[in-house]
Amino acid sequence: MNSESTPGFFSSEVVNLPLLRQRAFNLRWAEVDSDVIPLTAADPDFPVAPPIIEAITAHISDGVLCYGPTRGLVEFREEVSASLEVGGIPAHPDQVLATDGAASALWASCRAMLAAGDEAITFDPVDFLLPHCCEVAGATVVRCPLEPISGAIPEGSLEQLIGARTRAILLCNPHNPTGRVLRREELQRVAALAVKHDLLIISDEVWGGIILGDVPMISIGSLGEDVARRTITVSGFSKTYGLAGLRIGFIHCGSRTLADQVLEASGAPRTTFGASVVSQVAAVAAMRDGQQWRDEFLQHLRRLRKIGASRLDALDGFRCPEPEGTYLLFPEIRSTGMSATELAGQLETKARVAVVPGEERWFGAGARGHIRLSFATSEEILDEALTRIERWSEAR
Repeated sequence: MNSESTPGFFSSEVVNLPLLRQRAFNLRWAEVDSDVIPLTAADPDFPVAPPIIEAITAHISDGVLCYGPTRGLVEFREEVSASLEVGGIPAHPDQVLATDGAASALWASCRAMLAAGDEAITFDPVDFLLPHCCEVAGATVVRCPLEPISGAIPEGSLEQLIGARTRAILLCNPHNPTGRVLRREELQRVAALAVKHDLLIISDEVWGGIILGDVPMISIGSLGEDVARRTITVSGFSKTYGLAGLRIGFIHCGSRTLADQVLEASGAPRTTFGASVVSQVAAVAAMRDGQQWRDEFLQHLRRLRKIGASRLDALDGFRCPEPEGTYLLFPEIRSTGMSATELAGQLETKARVAVVPGEERWFGAGARGHIRLSFATSEEILDEALTRIERWSEAR
C-alpha cells in the first residue's frame, strides 16, 4: 500500500494496537481475540487531535476539578451554539445542555418529550438507540421502512403512519447504518408534516461532521422558524473527533420551553445527570482548534471509503455503495445465500475479521441481508481486513 500521501495524523504508525487492545471496548480490539481485526463499533483507531490533549492536560494540571454549571460550561454552550448557527440553526447557548454523550442526549430528549400512550415515528433500518430511547420513555415505536436500495424516505410513507397518538418523529442524519445523507426535499417533507400535525422532531446529528460525498449536510432545524421551535438537535464528539471515551454530547432545543423541559427531565438540576467538565474542555478544544485534524481525517476517510466499497462490491454476492456520510460500509449480502448473522460469524471465525450483522436488535428488520463495517482505521489495517475477507470469499 502507498502510505506516502496519508496525512501524518492517520498513518499506520500512529495506531497504537497494544493500547487499543487494552482500552478499545464496545465490540472492538479489547473484546476480540488478538488475531481478529474489528471493523465493528464506529470509534476511530487514531489518537485525538493534539490541541485536545493539550487542553485536557492544562485543565487538570493544577488539580482543581470541581462541579460545573448545571447546563454545562458557558464556553462549551457558546461554541456549540456558534457551530449550530453556521449550519443555519437559530441557536442560543441557554438552549444547549451538555450531556454525557449523544446517546444520553437522545435518552434525555425522549424522556422529556414522550410518555406512555405516545407514538414516535422513526425509520427502518436505523441505529437501535433511536427506538430504544423511545421505548424506555414509554412510547410505542412506529417504523417507516426506507427504500431498500437508495435508503431514501419513500414519498407519502410518513403520512400513513401519523395518528392521534403520534408525538414525535426521530431522524438520524447522516443515516446510520446506510451512510446516506438526507436530501433537502426529504427534510422539507418531514418538517411540513411536523408543523401540520404539531409534532416534535428529534434529530440525531452525531454524524453531521462526517460528510464524504457531494450531498451537503442540512440540519432540519435550519428549515424555518416553525420547524426550529419544535426541533431538538442532539449530537456529540465521538464520531468527528474520536472522543467516545470522554462521553460528551449535547442537546439543543429550538425553544426555551423545550429546553426547560429537557433540563428538568434529564436530572441535571439534581446532579443525577451531566457531562464531565474535563470532557467539555476537550470538546471546546475540538471545536476551536481541531479543524485541521478533522479536515485531514475527512481526506483520509474519503480515500478509504472508495477502497472499501469497491473491493467489497467486487466480491461474489456483495453489493456495496459508497457512503455519502459516516465511516460505515453497509453492503447487501443476500446473494451469498447466507444470512447476515451467519456471514458475520463466518468472517470472524474463518477470516478473523469482526463486523456487525444486520440484525433486528441493532438496526431493525430493514437491515436484514446486510452487514456493517467501520473503516475509521489506517489504510494498512483496512487493507489487511479486506484481503482476509477476499481470501475467505474465494475459498468458500
